[in-house]
Amino acid sequence: MAHLSAPPARAYQKHRQILIAHRRERSLSLGPRMWLQFEDELTVHHQIQEVLRAEPGANLQHETDTYAHLLPDGNNWKATLLIELPDAQERARELPLLNLAAHRLYIELPHHPRVFAQANEDLPDRHLTRPSAVHFLRFQFPPPLRVALLAGASATLGCAHDQYAFRRLIPLATLERLRCDLVTRRHD
Repeated sequence: MAHLSAPPARAYQKHRQILIAHRRERSLSLGPRMWLQFEDELTVHHQIQEVLRAEPGANLQHETDTYAHLLPDGNNWKATLLIELPDAQERARELPLLNLAAHRLYIELPHHPRVFAQANEDLPDRHLTRPSAVHFLRFQFPPPLRVALLAGASATLGCAHDQYAFRRLIPLATLERLRCDLVTRRHD
């Protein structure tokens, strides 16, 4: 990852506008409650900068290490899943179900098996007993699916949970952005 530091205020505002547009191009809703933000170097870089701005004493290397698991490596897509339940009563009632549904998200290509997300690998046990509105996902693509995606195959995002069975075709503009994550290989 490139050198990170908190930018000056004017540069920060310009960077923020660029990031908002970039995030919009890499975001998808799934049904009425789920929103996925597909991560890449720019989104992770920004998250680290936000921590450095909010906590001036924060250690750059620690923050870089903390967020490194969100970077795609050329064989996968990484996403932050946000479950949107603004009402407290609704959250208490629906979050346990949606927490389980978060573990049943998938990407599907025509003529290929579904690729189910691996959820919360950074803290695998955390979300099993305590529902959370934020989940970290990895969609790991076997070589034939990666090749098909790079060759222009369409893709669908879906959820295989009976009580949150939504699916949607990934818009072409978003899919083009996500294909870039399969071209760039990260080496640790």
